[in-house]
Amino acid sequence: NADNQTAIAAAGGIPVVLAAMKAHTGHVDVKGKGCFALRNLAVNADNQTAIAAAGGIPVVLAAMKAHTGHVDVKGKGCFALRNLAVNAD
Repeated sequence: NADNQTAIAAAGGIPVVLAAMKAHTGHVDVKGKGCFALRNLAVNADNQTAIAAAGGIPVVLAAMKAHTGHVDVKGKGCFALRNLAVNAD
């Protein structure tokens, strides 16, 4: 929900998710769940800006490129990018 999206971001959750995705480059589950978390956090406009500012877009793209045969990572990555793209900032 919106309160949790705000609370997770305020607690530093966005850089933690991105760091996990960077640290576990070959782990499909971490990449898929990381993209899913970013997708959900990016419903909030402030989080969209924070994710982009923290370098989240290249991290999502790298996950999708690294796991070309995994539909789960591709789908969640596309959805995360979709949610990030709707921000006018």
